[in-house]
Amino acid sequence: MHIATLFIWFILYGILGWIYETVYCSITELKWDNRGMLIGPYCPIYGVGAVLDILLCSKLPDAWTVFLVCMLGSAILEYTTSYTLERIFHAVWWDYSHLPLNLNGRICLPCSIGFGFAGWIVLYGIQPYMALLTAPLSSNGQELLALLFMAVFAADCALTADSLAQINVKLEATMQAIDLHISEKYDSFITNARHNISEGFDTMKGKITFDEFREHRTIEEIKKTMLSMNRIQTRALRSLVSFRHVSYSDIGSRMKHTLAFVRKNKKD
Repeated sequence: MHIATLFIWFILYGILGWIYETVYCSITELKWDNRGMLIGPYCPIYGVGAVLDILLCSKLPDAWTVFLVCMLGSAILEYTTSYTLERIFHAVWWDYSHLPLNLNGRICLPCSIGFGFAGWIVLYGIQPYMALLTAPLSSNGQELLALLFMAVFAADCALTADSLAQINVKLEATMQAIDLHISEKYDSFITNARHNISEGFDTMKGKITFDEFREHRTIEEIKKTMLSMNRIQTRALRSLVSFRHVSYSDIGSRMKHTLAFVRKNKKD
């Protein structure tokens, strides 16, 4: 099977996966939810899964075997992808922790069963039409289309990877801005307040606690960080479910919620 044909199928199945995820999540969340980690309308994990399904399962003897292989294969693919992305970007794009029979929130039995049926649907229901779609193209035509898809996809991956790396840098810098010398800044704040306000120092310090001061600084730093983010970075942040980096998972989640709140207010 020609590699250009496989790559075209990879992109087209990625687009179908993005449509499915976006429609499903938008309905369940009752709001538009643009799924996928990349800028373009495709989810690569669906493309990879579908192409592997076609390559590995086409010669299997029956639909039951296809279902089992796809169920097991999807679990391996999902877990490996989730683990790899988390190790590289400290981020989570899906989390099954709320579902039964899950493993570290990366995979769960109900979803793996669903992907087993999806593999069966792809192989017997969708792939015959997908093959008819690409069959009229000549070898040169398929190679040209594959190269075009590859250029767009590679640029998208590069931009997204850079944006995610920059988000991690910004979150780390935000945490450092909050933590470094915060006690000294708090004491300086209290000292200034002592000179400017008639209340006694002890009374003022009792009313403005360290936790309140830290919360104020956190909000201010989050605002500064978000103002420094470009559109691609905010798009990447919205696509995440959460961060699992211990030092800034809370900051990342708060920034994501702030983005959702700002977006909602703009619509209202």
